[in-house]
Amino acid sequence: MAKKKRTRKTRGTNSRFPSLQSKIPLVVKNLLLFVGLAVVSFILFSLVKNDFLMRFFNVSAMVFGFVAVAFLIVLLVLWIMKFVKK
Repeated sequence: MAKKKRTRKTRGTNSRFPSLQSKIPLVVKNLLLFVGLAVVSFILFSLVKNDFLMRFFNVSAMVFGFVAVAFLIVLLVLWIMKFVKK
């Protein structure tokens, strides 16, 4: 009968999940990106006179704004987790 190979379990950090320190810059980058897109869409909404484009830029500004608010909430949660962990 063949012996079963056993793997040794090691204690340590789980490499599948990035650390808290590497998540914060990623969230900040995405937050700035979506805030910029929301501002550009709002500026284009106010400058365009075509009805279809006004609706398109209005909806895109709202969507980008909501995504930016979501990233802001995620950033606040990560900051709270960072300060509670210390």
